[in-house]
Amino acid sequence: MAPTPKNKEKDAGARERLMEATAHIMREEGYAAATSRRVSARAGVRSALVYYYFPTMDDLFVAVLRAGSDASLAKMRQAITADEPLRALWSINTDPRWTGLYAEFVALANHRKVISTELKAYAERVRDIETAAATVALRAHGVDLTEFPPVAVSMLIAQTARSLCNESAIGMTEGHEELRELVNRYLNRVASADGAQAT
Repeated sequence: MAPTPKNKEKDAGARERLMEATAHIMREEGYAAATSRRVSARAGVRSALVYYYFPTMDDLFVAVLRAGSDASLAKMRQAITADEPLRALWSINTDPRWTGLYAEFVALANHRKVISTELKAYAERVRDIETAAATVALRAHGVDLTEFPPVAVSMLIAQTARSLCNESAIGMTEGHEELRELVNRYLNRVASADGAQAT
């Protein structure tokens, strides 16, 4: 049911609050906890507004995924023009706020085809941008792209970063400091003027 004129001002921004509440609940408690009742309570709006703005919970989840994807893709596009594109990718992928939410969407995608389709489309765009950033960085330092394929280098950086976040989320940190130092040393070599010779 549409909000009445009387409630129009009160409900202003309700759609965005519902999306923010959903993302927060998913990060803190998992996707299964993001019910329409919990989401509306967290957003501070009437429960009927959930289905006014989003006909189904899948529609709400897709909206949250798209909003997060747009923000993440914008950051990744900036990485291509950063002074150190590979370090920028590492930084983006070690952000636990998005990594944790992404993990919830992966879990949800196992049960919801619409989420799986949306997540795949997002992942493909991410892979393209990460590969482009790696290509720019490696080519700029004379690295042999046949020996070090940009798509493989970008995947190593992104997947390693996400793995650290996932392990940290469950309290597993053994080897993390050493791995971070190893990655940092590699990124320093690539960023150095004679990175090609060092590689």
